[in-house]
Amino acid sequence: MKNKHVLRFTVVALFLISATSLNYFEIHKQLDIFSHIFKEINLYYVDETDPAKLMDKAIQSMLSSLDPYTTYIKESEIENFRIQTTGQYGGIGASIRKREDYVMVVSVYKDAPADKAGVRPGDLLLAIDDKSLKGFSDSEVSALLKGSPGTQFTLKVQRGDRILDLKINREEIQLKAVPYCGYVAPGIGYINLTNFTDKASKEIKDALTDLQKNADLKGVILDLRGNPGGLLSEAINVSNIFIPKGQEIVSTRGKIKEWERSYRTLDNPVNTDVPLVVLINRGSASASEIVSGAVQDLDRGVVIGQRSFGKGLVQQTRKLSYGAQLKVTVSKYYTPSGRCIQAINYSQRNEDGSVSSVADSLRRSFTTRNGRTVYDGGGIDPDIVTEPRRFSPILSALIQNNLIFDWVTLFVDKKGRDKIDVNFRLSDNEWTAFKNWLKDKEVSYQTRTEKLLSEIVETTKDEQYFVEIENELNKLKKRFQRSKEDDVEKNKQEIVRYLEEEIVSRAQYQEGRIQKSLTADHDVAEAIRVLTHPDEYRKILNP
Repeated sequence: MKNKHVLRFTVVALFLISATSLNYFEIHKQLDIFSHIFKEINLYYVDETDPAKLMDKAIQSMLSSLDPYTTYIKESEIENFRIQTTGQYGGIGASIRKREDYVMVVSVYKDAPADKAGVRPGDLLLAIDDKSLKGFSDSEVSALLKGSPGTQFTLKVQRGDRILDLKINREEIQLKAVPYCGYVAPGIGYINLTNFTDKASKEIKDALTDLQKNADLKGVILDLRGNPGGLLSEAINVSNIFIPKGQEIVSTRGKIKEWERSYRTLDNPVNTDVPLVVLINRGSASASEIVSGAVQDLDRGVVIGQRSFGKGLVQQTRKLSYGAQLKVTVSKYYTPSGRCIQAINYSQRNEDGSVSSVADSLRRSFTTRNGRTVYDGGGIDPDIVTEPRRFSPILSALIQNNLIFDWVTLFVDKKGRDKIDVNFRLSDNEWTAFKNWLKDKEVSYQTRTEKLLSEIVETTKDEQYFVEIENELNKLKKRFQRSKEDDVEKNKQEIVRYLEEEIVSRAQYQEGRIQKSLTADHDVAEAIRVLTHPDEYRKILNP
């Protein structure tokens, strides 16, 4: 009997050794083939080749067959990667985007070097120390604006018909993970978390501590909408602020068993009793889903909004030669109930190479601590589903064509930033001024009705009916075009709301914009309603 066990163990061991050897042999074989091809092409191809570009294309093509989160980070891109994880860099504190031949300032951070020097949204960046920026991309200009703290340069900007030379001293910029916290209703606190950098949990802790100075704190709203995630460790730490010490928040499982881990809260929480609502939407991913998933699975709070993104993959960075790094997916994460919320299966591709989301019919059910049913395979489903904020076609067109941005730039310059606070309201005369300014501007957009009408035209042509109804279709199109001319007035409430948010942001920065937007935020209103009705709150968590 003993010899049988020894024989069985020997066979299994030999099989594992053979499998491992075969795997390493295949890797070595393919590397040998690739290196020969690479060498032959660079030596004998008819035209001149760029070995670096060829290798970069080969690497990108290889990684694209895996998942979008496994990426190659060149040495020149390491600084940008560091900024993503720390929110810290040396620069001027402004966001920019391409505008025709130049790059335009979109926003500046409060008290940052750009703000101190007088840089304003709408400024076109013409030159840095007499070096023209014409034709430069936004990423190229961004690289020039960044630099060692303490270094100085002259930025030439165009503001309307004026040309200004602004002296700027670069500083260490720390992007806030919590740009705003405050009270949105009597006793209801609100915290906005935009990313999970290495200081996210500290900022959340400070924000909650500040809210708790009000002895009448009845509930807290943690806003994770649009938060793409970040550091796994910070997801644990943020959860720990509301969840007791020693509780599992997430576990990871992958090919390498030694890397499988269970992540638990390590510290004493700040507050485990205050009623909690977490807001999520389609833009909430990764670390945001770890926090909202843990809150939901442990019945610590109510989740409100729309289904989250569904990124249940964990990445790890591996150092490469010449200062480069590889960010590689090494495992999947699982919430306390045991569900993986990864929405797309990258390991099974369609014949055309595309990937598909997990069908709702294939999602498996799990239970929370109190026995509520939750599902895997497609993000976090909110306990209360709300409609997302959608812009009308006319507002989308006004935003995309920079028309709202440009009018607000002129408006704020004329009115004065000191006369604008978070309670600013656009007057009827100012609304009329905006409409008059739009009259000679080109606003091109297509409504859903127009799209359907175009499809009808194409279908009638295919089915040989077009000649018979061409006149009727043309009359309908003309009538609809006349109706579109009134779209600005028809959507006045929505457009005014966006104008007010943009105007407030120019004087009160990102914090002011968030605060202004909360006054007409349906998700926040629903969260306030639930938190001010304790019986309903408890019923959701204990059905």
